[in-house]
Amino acid sequence: MERSAMARSHRVVGAVGVGGLALGCAALSLEHHADPTRGRAVIEAALDAGIRMLDTAAAYTSAAGPNENERLIRDVLAARRSDAARPLVATKGGHLRQGDEFPIDARPESLRRDCEASLSELGIEQIDLYFLHWPDPEVPIEESVGALDDLRREGKIAHIGVSNIGLDELAAARRTATIEAVQNHYSLFDVSGQPVLDQCAEAGIAFLAYSPLRGLAQAEPVLSGSLGRVAGVHGVHAALVALAWLLARSPALIPVVGATRPETARDAAAASQLNLSADELAELNCLIA
Repeated sequence: MERSAMARSHRVVGAVGVGGLALGCAALSLEHHADPTRGRAVIEAALDAGIRMLDTAAAYTSAAGPNENERLIRDVLAARRSDAARPLVATKGGHLRQGDEFPIDARPESLRRDCEASLSELGIEQIDLYFLHWPDPEVPIEESVGALDDLRREGKIAHIGVSNIGLDELAAARRTATIEAVQNHYSLFDVSGQPVLDQCAEAGIAFLAYSPLRGLAQAEPVLSGSLGRVAGVHGVHAALVALAWLLARSPALIPVVGATRPETARDAAAASQLNLSADELAELNCLIA
């Protein structure tokens, strides 16, 4: 593998090496896609294709009950307990589904309850990466992150993350505990999170970009222009070019790619091997100018 491809396919959370992409598992437990057999097949396909990180949350569930997505991952992990390359599992608390509502509750006692429920549902003794899913407007972020730091000291979580935050909240979180990851939206079509990404890169914090392909389906003029041209040169779908652009954007950035079919998961994994030239990256950068 060429040196640049190795760099694109390697990211770290703390000192733990992970692949260039994470599989976002949320859609596998929404009503339209809630087929456990297919969900397991998608996750297995992603892992077999080289993806080494799975992203879930207590809130990623159907209206039938909590933690459905975590149980799906538990089934996959149970079959891979002897696998030395077991994926890093990231999950989140402080944000739950109650019917059709998604309330935020990031009080320390609620985060402890959520974390212990996730440990049970995942069937593991320690969560690799645990996120505060959303800051709670009723709770200072220092209190929420302090609760996660208590759980870390107790050995229930290995690394702390914060999600859906701005620069001020990141700074407050970092004053409270060691933050190893941030998860915010970022894509070729929305780089409003650039200041947080820059701060993460400077501090050695992993930046997980969720919904990295949001806006792609509506970008018809772009698809027929620069993005489509670059995709045509490489003989790949435009989505892979958009993911490869993200990987080139920052060594801290890990796209969290959703998939509901095994073939889609395998295709997405190939993005870390796609080598865009400096001229192609410059052309795509013009799209966000």
